[in-house]
Amino acid sequence: MSKMATRSWSAEEKVAIVLSILRGELSMSEASRRHGVSYKTLLAWRDRFLKGGEAALKGKGPDAQVKALENENKQLKEALAEMALRVEVLKKLRRPS
Repeated sequence: MSKMATRSWSAEEKVAIVLSILRGELSMSEASRRHGVSYKTLLAWRDRFLKGGEAALKGKGPDAQVKALENENKQLKEALAEMALRVEVLKKLRRPS
């Protein structure tokens, strides 16, 4: 019994295949045969694609993550600046007159 060669699909290829299914251009069975991908794998790709779209519409997608990271970065920079200022004040207070 020989093993089937597994192919690695790029994200762009997966999206194109899933979109062709969602648009009704191909059925799941047709896409499976045409691209040599199991029906189960296509279901997983479709479900992940739809879940990602749902998260994006709920504000939990990559854009929301970037915004949250930018906000955290800003807060950390402000905290660092405050600490640097405190260090300078403490240095001046410790210097003998």
